[in-house]
Amino acid sequence: MTMTAFDWTSVAVGWDRHRVHVEAMKQPATEALLHALRIAEGETVVELGAGTGELSRRIAGIVGPGRVVASDVADGMVGLLSGTCAGLGNVEVRRLDATDVDLPDGSADAVVFRMGLMLLTEPDVALREIRRVLRPGGRAGIVVWAAPEHNPWMVAVGMAAMMHGLASVPPVAPGMPFSLAEPSKLRGLLVDAGFVDVAIQEVETPSTYADAREHFDTVTALACPLGAAISAAPPEQVAAMRATAAEVVGPYRTDAGLVVPGRTLVAAASVP
Repeated sequence: MTMTAFDWTSVAVGWDRHRVHVEAMKQPATEALLHALRIAEGETVVELGAGTGELSRRIAGIVGPGRVVASDVADGMVGLLSGTCAGLGNVEVRRLDATDVDLPDGSADAVVFRMGLMLLTEPDVALREIRRVLRPGGRAGIVVWAAPEHNPWMVAVGMAAMMHGLASVPPVAPGMPFSLAEPSKLRGLLVDAGFVDVAIQEVETPSTYADAREHFDTVTALACPLGAAISAAPPEQVAAMRATAAEVVGPYRTDAGLVVPGRTLVAAASVP
């Protein structure tokens, strides 16, 4: 059974529209992840929560004659994966639930889960599944958001939503973006799931926007719960939220536009 707080199919169109921005923002974390995993030619790699499929497509170029299973639990994202990976003979697109992965034991050399584990209400279940599908010596790569104070690009909009009555669930609650923001918590979950050689690094991931309007529109197009709340809100409430978010990100204005800080935790671990 899927244990996610929201159905991300509703924002698949937004992710498709902003995929270039998303990948640019995540690039530092992605580079750190790939460096830590040391994916090699001929290996089998599973990506959970693969979203638009841009990372799966890149990994496909690394493994060559190997195999990539590009997966997501949201039907809308699976559709994006199919389009992104079309024509790649070494990529299989699947709908997979990270808490109940329909793959054989020991069938993968590496499993990648970038920006998805923290959105599960029971991430420990997913980590046990990841360990199960990895062969001995296999590697897991996890990326999650660091603490809220290091991610004003997201917090600015979330705080504005809470201030103006459009959000009520704290972002650190289970299944929310910052639920795994403490390195010690993430490390403990990996160790408890049976992983060894756990290494966690903090990676800065700033994002750039032309102005406050573009920042607000981009974040709300990507954030499932916020997008739903805003679509149902009266215009004056949304306008007030925009003004608050713009005030929060105002200090990050540069000659190149808004450059708003972000930070991730990049974890790598292996199976004994």
